[in-house]
Amino acid sequence: MKADSLKLHGEDLFAAVMNTVSDAITVIDKDLNVIFQNEAVQQIYGSTSGKCYEAYRGRREPCENCIILDVIADGKPKRALRDIQLPNGNILWMEVFSGPFKDENGLIIGAVEVVRNVTEQIRLSEECVTLRREMERQAQFNNIITQSKRMKAIFRLIERIASTMSSVLITGESGTGKELIARAIVFNSDRKEKPFVTVNCGAIPENLLESELFGHVRGSFTGAIKDHRGLIETADGGTLFLDEVGEIPLPIQVKILRFLQEGETRRIGDTRVRKYDVRIIAATNRNLDEAIRDGVFREDLFFRLNVIPIFLPPLRERKEDIPPLATHILQRLCDDHSRNVTGISAHTLKIFMTYPWPGNVREMENVIEYALHLTDEGNPIRPEQLPPKLLAKTDAAWSPGDFVSIEEYTKQSILVLQKDHSEEQVADVLGISRKSLWEKRKRWNIPRPEKAG
Repeated sequence: MKADSLKLHGEDLFAAVMNTVSDAITVIDKDLNVIFQNEAVQQIYGSTSGKCYEAYRGRREPCENCIILDVIADGKPKRALRDIQLPNGNILWMEVFSGPFKDENGLIIGAVEVVRNVTEQIRLSEECVTLRREMERQAQFNNIITQSKRMKAIFRLIERIASTMSSVLITGESGTGKELIARAIVFNSDRKEKPFVTVNCGAIPENLLESELFGHVRGSFTGAIKDHRGLIETADGGTLFLDEVGEIPLPIQVKILRFLQEGETRRIGDTRVRKYDVRIIAATNRNLDEAIRDGVFREDLFFRLNVIPIFLPPLRERKEDIPPLATHILQRLCDDHSRNVTGISAHTLKIFMTYPWPGNVREMENVIEYALHLTDEGNPIRPEQLPPKLLAKTDAAWSPGDFVSIEEYTKQSILVLQKDHSEEQVADVLGISRKSLWEKRKRWNIPRPEKAG
């Protein structure tokens, strides 16, 4: 379109542009009268006129924090974030931009205001903050349900070593919560705001694992079409969690050892050596002593990783954790699935206490989720709702000497649970009323625990 044509259609062009943009645009004179508003403004407020503070805020006088007055006064553009209440009562968050409106002589005769709705962005930002807080909460010790002295000793160790740079090797059977302990270490350290990068070394093919860890440069091998940052580089300043570290092939173990010794490495195909500040936490369910004897794991790498060893005992060796842990898992799953299952029956808990839990906490979660879907609303989980595999293994594992009476089981459960649980929680775990709990205490002469403080 030529210049003369633009002049001819100037007003139409201006109106078309103003009514096409999604931002709300208003022109206001020096007396704060609205002299122009595009369709986006009308969609928010309807067709309005008069003073801007009357039209958009329902006020009788200018707003105390009005940036339009400041723009008219000094002629400098301004930006602000404002919460605006609509006529229907809804609150929107608006990002406001305002600049001077001048005549042909350059004199300020008003202001132009551009308003952008950022309510959704702020909501998402608040959700991110909430998510971050939830992740931190989950990494704290109070999210790890335990009555075990061995587990509490691990917590005390973590508190002492969390802020060091020493490597940590977490060992234990599958499902014992090794990554949960790794996160507890990180979030109790001064690196909790830094990157926390995790990699399952057993889940990545050998020909890709080296590139994932150390990165590569373009053209270093077939398919390397661009430079790639490795996970060590990504974790710079923070922590790298090597899960299933016992599955790392020997050639890659050599490079990890060098990084642990020197704090430096280089991308595949690169000649440049780069230094990184990364703390290594490793975990495995494999017996690394046997792996060293078999020649599939380097002894020198083991010593570099095993500066601070943490062994997580299996669930069958901390049976006192089973009742509170099962109750906690059931409550969480009920929330996740919007279910109302009232608890776990005493007979079911007895099965739980006898079962060896080869899959540990992860297996318990699966068992309870299975039973949850087979249990009617308002009822506790009973043995008939458990997976057949669990019942079969439990029956096979029992011998006459393993059996205890329901009364003896309930008595021992009360003694264990009451140390760290309220009356209501103990009754809920046992599937009885608080009155029944009081009667059992009286009959068996079990004193109530003294309150701290």
